[in-house]
Amino acid sequence: MSKKFIGVMTGTSADALDGCIVSFDDQFQLIGRISLDLEKSYKKDYEECLMAGYKTIDESKKLFELEDILNNQTVELVETLLDKKRLKHNDIAAIGFSGQTIFHTRQRSYQIGNPQKISDSLGIKVFSDFRNFDIALGGMGAPLVPFFHKYLYSERDKNKLIFNIGGIANGTYLIGEKISLASDVGPGNCLMDLVANEKFNRPFDFNGEEASKGEINNILLTELLTKCHNMKFPRADDKKDYYNLMNEIPSLDANELMRTLAEFSAEMIKIFCDHCNNPKDIIFHGGGTKNLFLMDLIRKKINLEIKTTDAEVESKFVEAAAFAYLAYMERGEIFSPR
Repeated sequence: MSKKFIGVMTGTSADALDGCIVSFDDQFQLIGRISLDLEKSYKKDYEECLMAGYKTIDESKKLFELEDILNNQTVELVETLLDKKRLKHNDIAAIGFSGQTIFHTRQRSYQIGNPQKISDSLGIKVFSDFRNFDIALGGMGAPLVPFFHKYLYSERDKNKLIFNIGGIANGTYLIGEKISLASDVGPGNCLMDLVANEKFNRPFDFNGEEASKGEINNILLTELLTKCHNMKFPRADDKKDYYNLMNEIPSLDANELMRTLAEFSAEMIKIFCDHCNNPKDIIFHGGGTKNLFLMDLIRKKINLEIKTTDAEVESKFVEAAAFAYLAYMERGEIFSPR
């Protein structure tokens, strides 16, 4: 009997835990998916730990607490998924667990979340620590979703770009059946989410409504783009790098600031499109696709109608499916139940 895989993902936005059950027999099949919202306090504490520059869990009691929350939420998510689809634990070959990134460079990456505890709790083997696994193979440890982009979208004699707009935006340039370039490309949602929280007391700018009310501050936009001018491809970005671009939120009108940051995120994506010779097949997924104002800005810049992954995988669950794929390909460290 064929086995199924579960992918569990919490990204740099730190607002939800997404999970899905998939099969890779013959062709990709999404069997079930679920999302659990993380408490607002989780995101707040995570952001504080990120900005504090911690590099291991031993440096902060708060990181221990966050890891415990993440472990418990992951077990709850998997149990709920299995119950929802009336599956047993032994129907699952493995879980791909992303963890929550705290620290990342090209040399070392660190995520909270204890895959051994999760494996012991569920009686299912878990693949994790994907980023250090990739670094050991000569990669940058991020982005990792391009392997899944290639599996899902590569076609002989066709060039494609696939963008994931999460807290950080990343892009995969496929030339035929090969990954020509995979790189983080810009701030995605993270700066807009930061301002939404600080200025509007909201986790994000719903549909880009606040940004749509403002005017671009060209001085700030030019400053942000100039600071990013020497950020070459390929690269693996740290969320804190983009926070440090601003140092503190400028004392601008809140809508003006949000509008400028939306333009900044869209322009960084356009820069990557230009770098990849602007293929005519560009596909998007991630939380940023729900920001209708941002996506309209991107559409105008790339002069193409926006396509998403929704025909194959609902945009929100692509990264979770990608970690299931990494588990399927055994591109991580394995943790077996004890």
